[in-house]
Formats: sequence, C-alpha cells, structure tokens
Amino acid sequence: MNYIVGFIFIAMIGYLFEQRRHIKFLEQVNHNQETHDVMTAHQLELTRHKAKMLELTLNMFGYNVERFEASDFTKSEPSQEQLQEIWAEYLQLQQKSRSAQIKFETELELRGIE
Repeated sequence: MNYIVGFIFIAMIGYLFEQRRHIKFLEQVNHNQETHDVMTAHQLELTRHKAKMLELTLNMFGYNVERFEASDFTKSEPSQEQLQEIWAEYLQLQQKSRSAQIKFETELELRGIE
C-alpha cells in the first residue's frame, strides 16, 4: 500500500513539473507571436509611408497617381504654392516615419530583441 501511495505521489510531482514546463513553453510562444505581430505592424506602416512618399514625389514632378492608374501619363507643372504644400506634407510624413521607427526600436528593446 505504501508503494502505491509513494508511486502516486511521485507521479503527481512529475505531472506538476511537466505542467510548469508546458506553461513556460506557452508563454514563450505567446511572446514570440506578439513580437511577430509588432514587427508585421511596423512593416505595414513602413510600406504605407513609402507609398505616400512616392505619391508625393510623383505630385512634386507634376504627375497624378489617379491618372497613372488610368494609364494617363500627362505631366502638369504644379504651382509654387502646391510645391510648398507637398514639401510640408513630405516633411511631416518623414517626421512621423522617424517617430514610428523610434517607437518600434523601443518596443523591440523592451521585448529583449536587439
């Protein structure tokens, strides 16, 4: 009888250690998934910024993106005011991009990724 109780006690201790190991594994998987989600969101944001910057560059050279999509490649000279507005928007977008990059790097540092 003592052997059976001892065996059950040892089995329960083994089961508890296995559950703790499994919890640590699931926490690591969750951390990796969250890190992947952060990186994916940052990559998407970078792609949006690049697309907007390319659109602003085309506008600066006098091309219109909507006309490009319709295969109309005519060029029109933007006025000085339009160029200043485009340049101001470009600088604002560049500043947002820098702040997003700093936020992303900080988030990775907090997660322990170099």
